[in-house]
Amino acid sequence: MTIEITILISVISVSSALFFGLKNMKKADEEDIKEKAEKNAEINIKLDNLLAMVSNLQADIKELTSRLTKDEKDTEMLMIKFNELEKRIERLEEK
Repeated sequence: MTIEITILISVISVSSALFFGLKNMKKADEEDIKEKAEKNAEINIKLDNLLAMVSNLQADIKELTSRLTKDEKDTEMLMIKFNELEKRIERLEEK
């Protein structure tokens, strides 16, 4: 009878050890998944912010490029007008 009780106690202790071990392992897995999800969320937020900044920079670069193109055209027109004025001044000096 004492052997049956010790076997019963051994079976109960092994069963409880397995149960609590599996329960703790499941809890640890859930915590790991939760931590990974939080880290991924942080990374995604940072990437979204970087993407927004890059988009803003691209828009600024496009605007600056168009302004530069306009300024170049204006400079060309001013050079043409300046050359015409020089020619006029030369003609006036000749007279």
